[in-house]
Formats: sequence, structure tokens, C-alpha cells
Amino acid sequence: MLEIAIPNHEAELSQLETIGTSGFFLGFGLRFGQPDFFLNRYPKAWTDIYEEENYFFGDPVAVWTIAREGSMRWSQCGFPDLRGILKHAADFGLVYGATFVTKIGSKRSFLSIARHDRELTDDEMNLLMVKIESWAHLFTRARVALSDTELEALKLMHSGLRQSEAADILQISVSGLKARLDSAQKKLGVRNTTSAVSQAVRMNLI
Repeated sequence: MLEIAIPNHEAELSQLETIGTSGFFLGFGLRFGQPDFFLNRYPKAWTDIYEEENYFFGDPVAVWTIAREGSMRWSQCGFPDLRGILKHAADFGLVYGATFVTKIGSKRSFLSIARHDRELTDDEMNLLMVKIESWAHLFTRARVALSDTELEALKLMHSGLRQSEAADILQISVSGLKARLDSAQKKLGVRNTTSAVSQAVRMNLI
């Protein structure tokens, strides 16, 4: 999935790790509290506590992500932290942080990133805002790139049918089905049908 939304994604993620020395959380297609895709690179110990304590409800950064667009440093969030979540996060190295949100249609994409030693500079803030805006548009483009016929073919493959069975259901030849699957693979940037189905599931396309 990342290779679709983020060109040269390994180098880009490495840059995020350089800026966010204490980790980052990247999400695409957020609606009703659930993103279509996310990548969590925060410390596992913090993530485990966050989930155990159900910190999402009461997290001022999460509230900002859902309610606002643009960028902000956590120190300037403005929403109350009644449960002391940010203070607890600092115990795991998430002392300074920033969040970036862009909205396309009804869905949000976001990046939250943290450091232990200093606030992000203005240049870093501007750079990361540009990145999340670019990646969000690429992600949205990838989601709408597949045709209805390609999605139908992937759905049938996901259900466990053989290609001959799926072709019969669609009333097309096996070679016609393979053409649809090959086209979907190219659009999703994967090498085989199994990977295409997995990618489409991860992106909530099927």
C-alpha cells in the first residue's frame, strides 16, 4: 500500500524517522474514527498502554485530528488533556510532537510525529505538511483507480473461487478475467493476484 501512496516510500519513511526520533503515526482515509490505512511507528510499550487505557477517548491530539485541518505543535493543541495523556506519552519519549491533517472529500489523512528533545522547526513543519497533502492525494487517486469490473474480479478471487469459477459467474472467458486481474495488479503496484487481493482488502476496496 505504501508504495502506491508514497513514492520512494522507504526513503520517505527513513526521513520521518529522522525527524520523529520518538516515532510517528501515519493514517489515510480517516472517517468515523477508523482510517482506511495506517502505519504506527510509536514505541510498542506506549501503543500497548494507549490501547489498554482506551486513551483515544480523551486524547487532545486525536480530538484535534478529527476536528481541525492544517498543522499544529502539540504544545499549541488547545484542547484539554483531562486524563494527562500527553504527560504520560512523554514518559515514552513523546515529549515534543506535531500533527498534520488534510481532508479530501469526507475523509482525512494525517501524520503525528514525536521527538524527545525539541520542538519541530518551522521548516520541518512546512515540509511534513506538504508531504501529507501530497500522499493523501496519491492515496485517494489509488482508491478510485480500479474499475468496477476489476473490483468484481478481485472480490471473487477473495472469496476463494478458482479463476474458471469466477469467469463463469462474470460470464466472461478465463482470459478476460485474467486481463482484469492483470490490470488491477498494475494499478495496485503488485506482482500477482494474491497480492492484489490482499492490497485491495487493506485499502478497504473490497
